[in-house]
Amino acid sequence: MEAPIDPQNPSSSRSNSETLGNIYLQSAQIFGVGLVNLLEPPLKDSKSRLTELQAKQQELVERLHHENLSISEVQYSPELQALFVKIKFYHGKLQGIKKDMKGVRERCQRLKKRALRLQEIKQWKPQEEVIVSKASNVISVKPQSSSSNV
Repeated sequence: MEAPIDPQNPSSSRSNSETLGNIYLQSAQIFGVGLVNLLEPPLKDSKSRLTELQAKQQELVERLHHENLSISEVQYSPELQALFVKIKFYHGKLQGIKKDMKGVRERCQRLKKRALRLQEIKQWKPQEEVIVSKASNVISVKPQSSSSNV
């Protein structure tokens, strides 16, 4: 085994270039070991986290696959199809009821206007008879006869 090389001693058996190379080699090794010691714990931690995340991701993929299967089974079930037919039927009925209610409201508004006009006419001409023609919505006023049969 060779004696350790002393960079301070110029009388060593090796040349100065070999001595400098060995110094750099030793420094590089120390630097490498220090770098590995510095970076190895976070890398191991990251690796364990990645493994954990991959396991969770696989579990989620399996759960999603299971949910997709159950949804596809339910999607084409006869009960669901029957419900959609009922929904469509009752939606149509609801639209019809809305249309009828709108018509009733409009008729009520017209009747209220007509009643107000009749009331105004009745107050205006209390002695005269008021005849209202429903078909033409025309109001005519006839005076009352005050003569009596003798």
